[in-house]
Amino acid sequence: ESYFKSMKSKFVDQGIPVLLGEFGAIRRTTLTGGAIQLHLDSRAYYLKSVVQQAKANGLLPFYWDEGNLGNNGFGIMNRTDNTVFDTQALTALQEGFN
Repeated sequence: ESYFKSMKSKFVDQGIPVLLGEFGAIRRTTLTGGAIQLHLDSRAYYLKSVVQQAKANGLLPFYWDEGNLGNNGFGIMNRTDNTVFDTQALTALQEGFN
């Protein structure tokens, strides 16, 4: 939070736009049991929090979707059939803007 506030006071408040480019969190699909659910929930919480803080401080966030839908990937959209692959991550990003 302090870094977002710092960017706001140093740049945004001075009329200088700030883009938060290529942020994200990998999806680790090799986890099992409760660990996978904890990981995915924590990832969603992180994504939502980053967007909330960016919005609150006047920064424009851009999620890094490099297309990898497998282990250690950032992909949300399936580029083969233009569908949402990771609904949880997309929902977290959207909720961050609300």
